[in-house]
Amino acid sequence: MKPWLNIFLSTVLVTGSVQAQFAEGQTVLHGAIGPAFSYMISLDLDQTAFGLLSNFTADFDISDAAEVAGINSNGMVVTGFEGFGEVTPHWTIGMYAGQGEYIASAQDAADVDFTVNFVLSSVGITAEFNTHSRSRLKLLGGSMFGLGQASLVASSSPGNESWDEIIAGTTARKAFELSAWTPVIQPYLGMRFDISRSMGFKTIAGWNEQVASAGSWKLYHNKTIPDSKEVALRALFFRFQLYVIL
Repeated sequence: MKPWLNIFLSTVLVTGSVQAQFAEGQTVLHGAIGPAFSYMISLDLDQTAFGLLSNFTADFDISDAAEVAGINSNGMVVTGFEGFGEVTPHWTIGMYAGQGEYIASAQDAADVDFTVNFVLSSVGITAEFNTHSRSRLKLLGGSMFGLGQASLVASSSPGNESWDEIIAGTTARKAFELSAWTPVIQPYLGMRFDISRSMGFKTIAGWNEQVASAGSWKLYHNKTIPDSKEVALRALFFRFQLYVIL
């Protein structure tokens, strides 16, 4: 996340500079930054692509959401940061970065521990049009355009493995990590409200359009899997941001 943070801070500085040169008249808000919390609805693991996890361990049969706590649930919480600055009285540009995950674990009768972790992250540029009303409340519409990464990490750990066995790789441990880069587009509508001259909040509802194409998945980030499946990561989302006015 450190490279994303550097890009994020640079974007905030650039938007402030652009605003100073092109803003028409005296703007109410020059720029803002703060944490953002999203909730994605119906973002499930694709059964066609990931159904064979049930062969890795029967405890992760994703065709039955009741059997797996977290995996294939109807929502994912995403935490992140967003910053934006005005470039005209009605337009703002900024940057958003966020990450969410499913985590599930189980243990079988032989004391073998199983863990599955699905992580979804994204970073991109935001562009918004707002009403620029004289009140503290502004209605807005916009979109985020950027890149995302989906990853799946699964492992099994025998309950009695020793340090030497782990280092030497002589245990029955099984593990893999898959990942794929994806384009991300998030159109949305919402509102922004300045609580005071120093802080405010923004709330939006939108659509996450994100697809990992067939053949784009890699094993341990370096070995391409040619026959990997296309995985759609589309979902309705709601986001709340509490920002500090710069």
